[in-house]
Amino acid sequence: MLEILYRDSLCIAVNKPAGMLVHRSWLDSRETVFVMQTLRNQTGHHVFPVHRLDRPTSGVLLFAFNKESARALTQQFERKNVQKRYWAVVRGHLHGSGRIDYPLKE
Repeated sequence: MLEILYRDSLCIAVNKPAGMLVHRSWLDSRETVFVMQTLRNQTGHHVFPVHRLDRPTSGVLLFAFNKESARALTQQFERKNVQKRYWAVVRGHLHGSGRIDYPLKE
């Protein structure tokens, strides 16, 4: 069962656990548990992913309940109208405090 963080008539946000694929993928053809299917079973509604998170990443995942809402929400991500924030848990010691604003990959 997925933790539902927000839900209205058009969309739903869930807490995606690390290690879970958003949907069926060639990345692991033997995998049988997916966020989309789990959420569909949990809510009784077909869901459309608005964005994705990599399998090892946990975090908030947004789905729409219809194609039109999915398209509108996806466009907001594409136009960068949505502010995303990533947090990393790391090992080591920091001297002082600060913000690291540097991409993991170019």
